[in-house]
Amino acid sequence: MQEEIIDFFRNPALVFYMTLMLTVCVVNGSQQAGEVVETEFHAYRIHQYEISGNMYGSKNYRVSYEAVSLGARAIRRTTVTTWREVLKSNVDDLWELSTGAVLIFIPDNIDELNDVDRKAFIDLEQKLAKVKTDLAVYVAPYDDNASSVISDIQNRADNFPSAFQALLQSVSGNTISITSSDSIPELPANYKPYNIVGRLSSGERATPTIAFVAHYDTTSVIPGVSPGADSNGSGVVALLELLAVLSKFYDTPSTRPPYNLLFIWTAAGKLNFQGTRHWIEEFQKGVDAGHVVDSSSNERKVFLDDRIDLAICIESIGRNTGGLYMRAGKAPSENSAAAQLFRRLRNIAPKKNIELVSKKISLTSTSSWEHEKFNIKRMPAITLSTLPSPTDPARNSVLDLPSLLDEDELISNIRLIAEGVLGYILELPETGPSTDSRVTSEVSMLSKDAVDKQRVHHFIRQFASRPRPVGDRKATESIAANLASVASGYGQVFKSAVGFVDSKPFGVTQNRLVAERVKPAVFELVIAAGVFAYLSVFYFIATHSQKSIEGTVSVIRKSIF
Repeated sequence: MQEEIIDFFRNPALVFYMTLMLTVCVVNGSQQAGEVVETEFHAYRIHQYEISGNMYGSKNYRVSYEAVSLGARAIRRTTVTTWREVLKSNVDDLWELSTGAVLIFIPDNIDELNDVDRKAFIDLEQKLAKVKTDLAVYVAPYDDNASSVISDIQNRADNFPSAFQALLQSVSGNTISITSSDSIPELPANYKPYNIVGRLSSGERATPTIAFVAHYDTTSVIPGVSPGADSNGSGVVALLELLAVLSKFYDTPSTRPPYNLLFIWTAAGKLNFQGTRHWIEEFQKGVDAGHVVDSSSNERKVFLDDRIDLAICIESIGRNTGGLYMRAGKAPSENSAAAQLFRRLRNIAPKKNIELVSKKISLTSTSSWEHEKFNIKRMPAITLSTLPSPTDPARNSVLDLPSLLDEDELISNIRLIAEGVLGYILELPETGPSTDSRVTSEVSMLSKDAVDKQRVHHFIRQFASRPRPVGDRKATESIAANLASVASGYGQVFKSAVGFVDSKPFGVTQNRLVAERVKPAVFELVIAAGVFAYLSVFYFIATHSQKSIEGTVSVIRKSIF
């Protein structure tokens, strides 16, 4: 009997069983030591793009690090902070001190910011726009969950009066880990967005062409939350409404002007106007060969003798700034189409400040305006915009919201452009249909309701109210398909896939981040060390304490028998 009891304690299965049970109890106890918390954030990565071999923005999108407050000294961490704290800190130090990722909380409803906060937020955008970092940098709307996470992180950093307590907390205390979803695919190497081209034909050969051009993509330092309502949602809407208005003149041969009209919605405008560059190259090949190619069906469409008389690029015409700028690469000659259109616009709207701005085009830097791509290829083009400068912060801002659009001003500008172009292609007098001083009422080629207010409002909701970054493949494909569908109701529509030459977009504009309260990684090492020590002690007792076991068994036997 004594030998059987001793053999029982010597059995390796007993050692294994007791070790397993102890490990399970210790690990389970460590998990139950703190409250289990998991919070999910829908976060948006700051921009990442490449132009002329230079990479900008955040170069990573994966996150799996411990969350710490701004200025904390952890080895692998996600710095969690608010946008106001970033404004107070040195942004360069933020990227140098952080190893892993940065999560910045911004206002939940930026549409409600006051004027002071709007200016501060634009300052934040300008700071982030200059960032070049290998870190994954995200922003997320500030809500109750964000407040709780920031509070926990801050309390953990502040509640240790001594170094020993801080060390003890780092070993055994709870920490917050932030991880990202890795299921979001990057853009494939063969990704190509589409240009959408609508056409109204005069039906005659050797007739000149007027082209209306607007890029449909949007961007900002946080592209996933930037609807780009004015830049360039207003341009997209303007081209659709101009197509709808002017198509009525092309319904019957008797009313068709002796001009072809092209309406070109270009892709990747915010990436040095890649779609515009591509279309110009394709068009010039089409002119030389007598055709262009419809990329959606691979059919050759014959556009014989097309010649661009003027390309009118439209960007940001939806805000009431009291005026309109016509931008050109150089001052147009007196009899050129651009000069005639400029005079017509001023005559049609004498109370509106319409200014001609000419600026020499640089061939070595990125283009400031879309018309520059045409001018580089020696094609006449201008840009119409209400923005006073290409570096205006409103052009690439999260704050470019639909609520800031002035629909009446947008309608007024669309009507102005339509009347100016109609007067030119129908060869009406520049001073208007009548020069008789006794005629004081407004005289126009268009009826009062020709530019449909409800239709413009619908176009704004459909095309100028959602983010459209070129790095978001789903959003880009969706707007291209919708543009082609709407434009096909008024004229011929063709699609053309755009290749990237000197620029490159990157995907993952948004992601899902999960904040979870866990034990620090070093705590698992402490548990492992404890289990190892336990096994060592148990092994020593099992192999070197036979006499103690025999004595204990003898005592038990005497007490029983």
